Amino acid sequence: MHLLGIFQFLMLGLSLTVASEKGTFECEFRKNTCNIVSCGLPGRDGNQGPKGEKGDQGRPGKAGPTGIKGDLGSMGPKGPKGEKGEIRELIPLKSQITALQGEMRTLQDLMQKYRKVMILLGAKTVDDKWFAVAASEGTFEEGKKICSQRGALLASPQNAKENRALQELAEQFNRKIHLGMSDEKTEGRFQYQNGQILSYTNWANGEPNGGRNENCIELYTNGQWNDESCTEKRLIVCGF
Repeated sequence: MHLLGIFQFLMLGLSLTVASEKGTFECEFRKNTCNIVSCGLPGRDGNQGPKGEKGDQGRPGKAGPTGIKGDLGSMGPKGPKGEKGEIRELIPLKSQITALQGEMRTLQDLMQKYRKVMILLGAKTVDDKWFAVAASEGTFEEGKKICSQRGALLASPQNAKENRALQELAEQFNRKIHLGMSDEKTEGRFQYQNGQILSYTNWANGEPNGGRNENCIELYTNGQWNDESCTEKRLIVCGF
């Protein structure tokens, strides 16, 4: 420390000599220090000061330009096979069909129950045809009128199956039945109510034999036919 003071004193004297020669100098003693404009050697670095507080975060910079598109990667392994899809428009249609099928099954069940009830009330079904008792008795003309009011015709069996159904009704009520055929227009030429010639017959032995007096047909409880007077009163059965 003593040597440093001597060295500073010598440097001060040298500085004063140089300044006096030029005619301009300014020197001031302050605690063994010298403050001379543009003179003297630089001092030593001072001790490192304390670390300052962290400043506020700056604003994010502007986004850089988009990079170059990379090359297409290699294809991955093939996935499992998916289930077969359905056309979108068919999905609601399929639901409607399923609903209709359910309604059809319900209607079929109701029809079966309805047929059972109708049988008890005096009706028979043969394929798509119905035979129903409309009146306990009546003449041929009365029977045609009664069935016509119900949108039907007098029962006219056109095959053995239909004849059997009518026979069962005759047995059930123990009555003969008026059939919807006659030869009123042409003697010996029995026709249906629509004018067509009979396609099926089941005459009893020796029938028909009544001539002009017996132009209508009755069905016995054994299923056989007999020509009889149209004014006779028989069970009225309509065919639908």
